[in-house]
Amino acid sequence: MNTKTLEDLRKEIDAIDQQILEILVKRIDIVKQIGELKNIYNMPVIDEKRREKLLESITQRAKLFNLSEEFVRNYLKKFMTTQ
Repeated sequence: MNTKTLEDLRKEIDAIDQQILEILVKRIDIVKQIGELKNIYNMPVIDEKRREKLLESITQRAKLFNLSEEFVRNYLKKFMTTQ
């Protein structure tokens, strides 16, 4: 039986949520830098081949963690379109 209290578990979730936010901020910053470089080199903003390859790669890795492929794919698509 788990000896952690509800409060302990909630604190862990809060810490993980904070880490997720920090990682998202880092990712968004890198996306902005990529956008700036693409602008300088007059490249298209979206690379559909890379996007699909990335989606496929991440959804395959998600399976290793028993995460729903559909959930991960939908989450990533939503995240990619809002940056």
